[in-house]
Amino acid sequence: MQPDPTIEPTGDDEPDVPAEDPRPQAPPQGGLTILDQEDAFVEDEEGFDPDAELDDFDVDDEARTVLITGACGDLGRKLRVAWEDVYDLILLDADPGEDDPEVFKADLGAFDEDWTTHFHDVDTVVHLAGETDESAELADLVGPNLDVLANVFNAAALAGVERVVFASSVQVMAGWRQDPPELISTDLPPKPGGAYGAMKFAGERFGRSLARAFDVTFIALRLGVVQPGANRPEALADDWDKKRWLSNGDLVRLFDAAVEAEIEDRLVLVVNGVSRNHGGVWDLTDAAEVLGYLPEDDAFAPRHQAEAVDERH
Repeated sequence: MQPDPTIEPTGDDEPDVPAEDPRPQAPPQGGLTILDQEDAFVEDEEGFDPDAELDDFDVDDEARTVLITGACGDLGRKLRVAWEDVYDLILLDADPGEDDPEVFKADLGAFDEDWTTHFHDVDTVVHLAGETDESAELADLVGPNLDVLANVFNAAALAGVERVVFASSVQVMAGWRQDPPELISTDLPPKPGGAYGAMKFAGERFGRSLARAFDVTFIALRLGVVQPGANRPEALADDWDKKRWLSNGDLVRLFDAAVEAEIEDRLVLVVNGVSRNHGGVWDLTDAAEVLGYLPEDDAFAPRHQAEAVDERH
């Protein structure tokens, strides 16, 4: 079952499209053109009989089973809202709390059957669990961002999971901020800004090995800045953060694409994951061409500036 593209996260944090866009209409991401839907998605209607019985067509009624680690974190909760009626969700978290009975409590740092059994009959694992503090020291990252990752990836391989989607980070390339090229692509040498980015890069390399050893499709999404809750761009510190902003709506669009895209001709894919921010330096070519990710939001849109003024009065 394919996800309904009309499903969006609930809340008022989704930017509206301005009535008139004063920006130049040149491609915002190094030649990436956001295609019109009519050009991007062409259906072959030849031979289609609208009066035919539904049974005459090959329809997959079975929902995809998606397992999410870190299901009670900010990203996990946002994806759960979008996917609750789309996929059969299996939710794992180290500390779900009493108000979240649908989530299985799992100590992913210890590899055991208490939680690995949940991976059986899963189609896709979305790995979000880990320390999210970009300034964390290496000693605080080894357990949650390396040991846990290795256990989750091994559990997925042993259970025969078809696809693993890993929440990596643009922090893998944060060192390019001082002397940025015209576009920061995933093909450039990694330049982590610290231990956090280095651990994310290590996760990507582990995923490559996993894919080749077990024939698992591995997709790493180098996520930009996603603030907790409403995630409004006017709260960001500077233009650098705005250029790497990922809106809540585009977050869901990105993960939708990572779960659903047909990329059988390749086992490993690493892409940048940011919004359509004006003047951005993060190359989204592979995200668009391979995954079909078409971001819609812009941290520099005039609407956000007007909202910031209104909220102060």
